[in-house]
Amino acid sequence: MNQDASGQHQNSEQISSLQHAVEFFTSATDNFQEAYRQLERQVARLNSELEEKNSELQTSLKEAKSLKEYLSNILSSMDAGVICTDMSGRITVFNRAAEDLTGYSRGEVLNKTYREVFGYSGEEKDDPENIIKEHEKTVHQEKDIIRRDGKTVPIKFSMTLLQSDSEEPLGVVEVFEDLSAIRKLEREIHQVGTLTALGEMAGDVAHEIRNPLGAIAGFGALLERDLGTNDPRQRLVRKIIVAVGKMDRIIGNLVFLARPVIPNMREVDIRLLLNDVIDQLDFQAKDDDIKVDFVKNFPARSLHFMADPQLVQQLFLHLLRNSVESIDHDNGRVQIQIRRTSKGSFGITITDNGRGIPKNLQERLYRPLASGDTQRAGLGLSIVRKIVDLHNGRIDINSRLKRGTKVVLEFPVGLSER
Repeated sequence: MNQDASGQHQNSEQISSLQHAVEFFTSATDNFQEAYRQLERQVARLNSELEEKNSELQTSLKEAKSLKEYLSNILSSMDAGVICTDMSGRITVFNRAAEDLTGYSRGEVLNKTYREVFGYSGEEKDDPENIIKEHEKTVHQEKDIIRRDGKTVPIKFSMTLLQSDSEEPLGVVEVFEDLSAIRKLEREIHQVGTLTALGEMAGDVAHEIRNPLGAIAGFGALLERDLGTNDPRQRLVRKIIVAVGKMDRIIGNLVFLARPVIPNMREVDIRLLLNDVIDQLDFQAKDDDIKVDFVKNFPARSLHFMADPQLVQQLFLHLLRNSVESIDHDNGRVQIQIRRTSKGSFGITITDNGRGIPKNLQERLYRPLASGDTQRAGLGLSIVRKIVDLHNGRIDINSRLKRGTKVVLEFPVGLSER
C-alpha cells in the first residue's frame, strides 16, 4: 500500500512538473510570437520610412539635377561670357558666350589655368590669381583680350571672388562682354563731329574759292577762243579748264555733304531715270575708249515711286560711274536689276566685274576722301549714302579684289506699275 501510494505521489509530481513545463513552453512560445510580431511591425515601419526617405532622396536628386540643368541653361543663354576658376586659377566653367567671344572651345580651356589661355598682362586686377591673392571681392574694369585667332578684343569685365557660407574663398568668376561695337560707334561719333566741323568750314570756304575759280574758268575760255585751232598751247588751256571744272565739282560735293538738304519729293519713273543715266555713261565710256556692256533687267512696265529725281539721278551717276571706272579690261560688264521685295518695297542691284575695292578701304567706304583711286577725291560714296538716307533707304556694298563689286539698294516705298 505504502509503495503504491509513494508511486502515485511521484507520478503526480512528475505530471505537475510536466504541466508546468508545458505551461512555461506555451507562455514562452506566446512571448516569442508576440516579440516576432513586434519585430515584423518594426521592420515594416522601418521599410516604410526607408521607402519614404528613398522617395525624398530621389526627389532631391531630381530637383538638384533640374536646378543644375536650369543654371547650365542660364549660363548657355547669357550673351555675356562667364569664366569660373578654382583656387589654383584653373578654369572650371566656360559658357557658350565665352566660346564665341574668345574663339576657344570649352574643351580646349577646361582645367587649364587662366594665364595659360589668356596670358598675363601684368595688371593686378585683371587676373583671377591676383584676385585670390589680394582677396579682392569685386573688380569692374576694361581690358583687351587676345582671341584664339590672334585678334585683340576690348572687353568690359567684372571679376568676383567666390566664397562659401563661412566666407572661405572657393575661386573667381569673371563676367565679360565685347566692347568692339561700342568702340566702333565711339570712333564714328568722333569722326562725325570732326566731319561736321570740317563741313561747316567747307561750306564757308567754298564760296570764297568758287569766285576765283570762276574767274580762272572765264579767262581760260577766252584764251582758248583767242588761240588758233592748231596752236599747241590749246592743249594746255584745255587742261586748265578741265581741272577747274573738277575742282568746282569737288567743292560742290563738299557743300552738298556739309549742308542740310531737303528733298523735293515727287513721282519718279525709275526705269526712265536709270535709262537716262545709263545712256549718258555709255556715251562717256565710248568717248573714253572704255569697253563696257550695260545689262538691264527691268520690268516691262513703267515703275513709279516718290523721290527727288535730281538726287536719285546723282545717286545712280556716282554708283554707275564707279562701276565703269573700275573696269580695266576689254570684257567690262555692268548689270542693273530692279526687283520687288517681300515687304512691298523695291530694290536695285548693280553688279560689275571691275577690279573691286581693297579690303583696307571697305570699312571706310562712306567716309569723305576714302578712295582707292589717288586721282579722285573719294566723295562719291559719301554723297550716295547721304542721298540714300534722305530717302530712308538702305545700301550694302560687297566687293572682292579683282572679282568685282555688288551694290544692293533698298527703298521702303512701293512701286506703282503703269
